[in-house]
Amino acid sequence: MKSLWMQLISRFFSWRSENGGISELSFAVENFRIDLQLFAAEDEGRTQPGSERRRREEREKGNVPKSSEVPSAIVLLAGVVLMYIMGEYFFMKSYYLLRKYFFGIRSADSVSLEAVSTLMNNALWDITQLLLPLMGITVVAAIVGNVVQVGFLFAPRALAFNFSRIRPNFKKVLPNRQTLFNLGKSLAKVAIIGWVSYFIIEKDFFRILMLGHMGLEESVSLITFTAFKIFVVVGILLLAISVGDYFFQRYEYEESLKMTPSEAKREMKEQDGDPSLQARRRQMARDTIKKSRMLTEVPKADVVITNPTHFAVALEYKPSIHKAPIVIAKGVDDFALRIIRVAKSNGVPTVEDRPMARTLYDEVEIGQEVPARFYTALSVIFTKLESFRKAFRNAS
Repeated sequence: MKSLWMQLISRFFSWRSENGGISELSFAVENFRIDLQLFAAEDEGRTQPGSERRRREEREKGNVPKSSEVPSAIVLLAGVVLMYIMGEYFFMKSYYLLRKYFFGIRSADSVSLEAVSTLMNNALWDITQLLLPLMGITVVAAIVGNVVQVGFLFAPRALAFNFSRIRPNFKKVLPNRQTLFNLGKSLAKVAIIGWVSYFIIEKDFFRILMLGHMGLEESVSLITFTAFKIFVVVGILLLAISVGDYFFQRYEYEESLKMTPSEAKREMKEQDGDPSLQARRRQMARDTIKKSRMLTEVPKADVVITNPTHFAVALEYKPSIHKAPIVIAKGVDDFALRIIRVAKSNGVPTVEDRPMARTLYDEVEIGQEVPARFYTALSVIFTKLESFRKAFRNAS
């Protein structure tokens, strides 16, 4: 970007010296050519997407894709909803406080420093109580607006002093995609607020002109309802703008994470050289192979004991081969559900027994026999299954 602007300025001055001023503009346009390649992104060459390691590091620094417009829009809408629900309370409370302090000052016998101090403390406390619901809903809405974008994030490194944050950066002064987008966003917000205000006020324009001839209650009702409509429509439209701004900020964030091929190659080497990462990848590969083998054994099972959603243990029992039922597959959470699905698709019965499923999963390894204390319960299960099979064969 610096080279672009330096070339633009130098070409402008050379044009002035060659053509002698503004009067020769029409003859100098052809000579004032700009290489469009100068407008290419300053991070040209960063074609590789950001790695998980880089994303994790940026998140630890507090650099996450988020839009400041989302919390603002949610705070505005939450405040409008609160005023709609508690508007009468705020109005009556304000009216009561005004009467209390104006008449209190008029009826005061004497004015002293102590009396003024007491009056100010009481007024501050009453105003705090009045505004406490509004402040509370504002804080909650702001937190929600940030959590929905980045989740719960605690980044102590973002609080540390960083000289680069206060160092002059002239790149931010020059036009770029971010500044142009922010300019368009600001103009859109001004246009929306102006258009909505005009459209709604124009509907009630003649009634607003008659405010001087209305009673206090009717005047306040008209002004309040008109303001409520303006804030609701503006809040909804600003929320729509904030959604677009969030996706733009996410796109900019992804662009900032991109790396050059050499950076990506260097980071890959660093990751591959980490012994803990290598061990973790090998363990994940072994677990994947082990799970695949277990799934192929599930159709051979005689029954699957389930939790029913957290644990699943597949048992095989061939009296001529096994002294007791053996565990041929077991899993927890998502893998347990996969075992159950494979069992049902292959006609293997499933029996829900929470304590047995958890104990077998924790204590018995693949290929081992079940403990003797489960023989009685399992004999009942296998007897019922055998009776069901015989009844089914007879019915067939």
